[in-house]
Amino acid sequence: MRKYIAEFIGTFILVAIGTGSVVYSAATAQSPITIGLSFAVALAVAIYAFGPISGGHFNPAVSLSMAIQKRLSWIDFIGYIFAQFLGAILASAAIYGGVAPYLKSSTVTSALSGQSMTVSQFVNLAGLGQTNFSNGQEWYALAIEFVITFLFVLVVSILTLQRHTPAPIIIGLWLGILIIVVMPITGGSLNPARALAPALFVQGKALAHIWVYLVANFAGGALAAVVTKFFLTKEEETEVQAEA
Repeated sequence: MRKYIAEFIGTFILVAIGTGSVVYSAATAQSPITIGLSFAVALAVAIYAFGPISGGHFNPAVSLSMAIQKRLSWIDFIGYIFAQFLGAILASAAIYGGVAPYLKSSTVTSALSGQSMTVSQFVNLAGLGQTNFSNGQEWYALAIEFVITFLFVLVVSILTLQRHTPAPIIIGLWLGILIIVVMPITGGSLNPARALAPALFVQGKALAHIWVYLVANFAGGALAAVVTKFFLTKEEETEVQAEA
């Protein structure tokens, strides 16, 4: 149970800080670089804090990869993704709940020149940090999300096998860089839980397009597992399975 709670809290931190940096910067037009760094730092901190307990996945695509590699049991995989999706959804709910006080802040009132805006108007206009893409670009978005998720999970899988590497920092920065690169195209999900949670609240096109992220992210994680196993020597694979 401890590891499931760790995955829940870690995912909550990742989604709350990452998407919160998008939502609460709407009035100041924060750059993709600072948003990417918010995700990067949130993930690195969460891994350092909870990685020793659960392995620090905070992403169903990573958990799927670890299960395929036999570094996570399939029973734990089910528990992990339940905790991750729940953590992400509650994080989006918390971000949604913070919109009302944000609209009363001096930053927003100044940007609106004293005019008022309801929570629903703000969410319709600025969103909740959801990932999305232009209509008619489904297969292009799927391909991009598949590739970047594969690259992200592959690096995670390999780095976490290296005992003397500062994996949390490198993994966090890698996530941030990938998000910065593809944010203008797909929003940079790389994580089914991160994609689904805000989409449930904003609905519309974001929810209609969610299948693209679920398919691409899980498929990218699965391929990363296969490629990681290809790179391992038989001795390393035996050691990994013994530690699982």
